[in-house]
Order: sequence, then structure tokens, then C-alpha cells
Amino acid sequence: MRRFCYKCGALEKDAGPLLLGLCQRCFSDLPLLELPPEIEVVLCRDCGAFRLGGRWQRQSSQEPIKDAARQVVFDSLRVVSYTDSGRLLLRTVEVPKLQVEVEPRPEEGLVVVRALGRLHSLQKNPKFEELASKLNLKYTTCETCRLKRAKHHEAILQLRDFPSSEKRLQVQRELEKLVAQLGESDPMNFIADIKEQHGGLDYYLSTVGLGRRIAAQLKERFGATVFESAKLIGRTRDGRKKYRVSILARFM
Repeated sequence: MRRFCYKCGALEKDAGPLLLGLCQRCFSDLPLLELPPEIEVVLCRDCGAFRLGGRWQRQSSQEPIKDAARQVVFDSLRVVSYTDSGRLLLRTVEVPKLQVEVEPRPEEGLVVVRALGRLHSLQKNPKFEELASKLNLKYTTCETCRLKRAKHHEAILQLRDFPSSEKRLQVQRELEKLVAQLGESDPMNFIADIKEQHGGLDYYLSTVGLGRRIAAQLKERFGATVFESAKLIGRTRDGRKKYRVSILARFM
């Protein structure tokens, strides 16, 4: 029996093998990509973080808008693949030998996507496809920056009884270096405020865990004596008691 393309009538022996009843040329007319007509990129106006999948993503980039747009596009983009099981929509990383280029054009309000790949394992030649979507940039303030602005803190680290000004400076440098390192892995680790006090310094810290981590480091590194206390300051929305922790570190 002679098989032919149901769309154009080409014989399989001339234009095959047939794929889903279509010759190679007609099959290549099927779309390779699915991309939303509009792409929204939400950026923090303070730190440049962007929202991806409901979570804020930090970045250090020379082109933060374009790099954020690329990642949002890759998260939204789907590649069409046909198998014996039917039509599948896959992420780009799930498609072997696929070539994808994403070109954000924020000055034009566009993002252009170009791809080269096969819709079926038996497709002879890869298909090239180019799509464009409207690029909407939206600026807001991320949760971390909002809390920083409000000087939110859950712990107060009280540094007291420095034996010398040199020791005080050494402790400050070590403490702030540790917070910077921890902040790289979790932006919710930050110093909300620093206040001079008689006999020392008060560091207002974003979380209790951060305060305890620093206190342990000061104890190990400088031999500080550490005391902890907690004060009830209210209740959470679900009715649990809410405390503010004070951690006292003495160096003499």
C-alpha cells in the first residue's frame, strides 16, 4: 500500500518517512515552541532581584534586566515534541540537541526567542523558529528590602566590655564579614541597625538564628561569654507567642 501525506498528498517514498500522517515538509510546519504572548518580569527597585516561580532570585549581573528576562522566558518557554504517546510540552533542558537563543529588547518592550530543534526523533532536518513576545517590566520592593527599610529585627546582639578599641574593631570586622557571607546564601540574614551603647554596641539582627550563629562564632573566635534572654512582644497571626531575643556577649 502506498502511503501519502494527508495534507499535501506527497507519497511517503518521495517525501517521507511520514510523521503523524504528514510528510517531512508539512510536519515541519507544526510549531516548535509555545511562548506566552506577554512576559512579565518583576524586579526589585532596590537590589535588582527578580521574581521567578513565586520566589525572589538574587543576581549579580552587568545587565540585570536582560538576564532576569532571559530566566523568566526560559521558565515560561515550552518545546513541542511528538512521540508515539502523543504531543508533549517539554522544558528546554529536557530536549536534547536543542539550540535556543533569548534576546530581550527592553527598550522596545519585546523579547525575541530563536530555536533550532526537532519535533520528532525521525524528523530529517531540524526546524528553525523565531517568536516574539511583549516584555512587561514591573518594579516593586522585594520582601528582604522591605524588611531592611523597616529595620525589622528579631534579635539584638549586645557587645560589651571590650578590653581595647583594637579588639572592638576586630570583633566588628569579623561579625560584619560573617553576616555578609551568610547574606549571600540567604538574603534574610542582615543587620537592620547598629547603635552605640555605654560600654559597647548593639547589633539589631534580622533573625534569631543569625544572632545565635554570630554569638557562637564570637565565643569560639574571641572567647566571649554569651547569655541569652527572650521577651514576649506579642502574638503571630496564627496565635503563637512572638519573642524578641537579646544575646549578650562579654569580652572580659
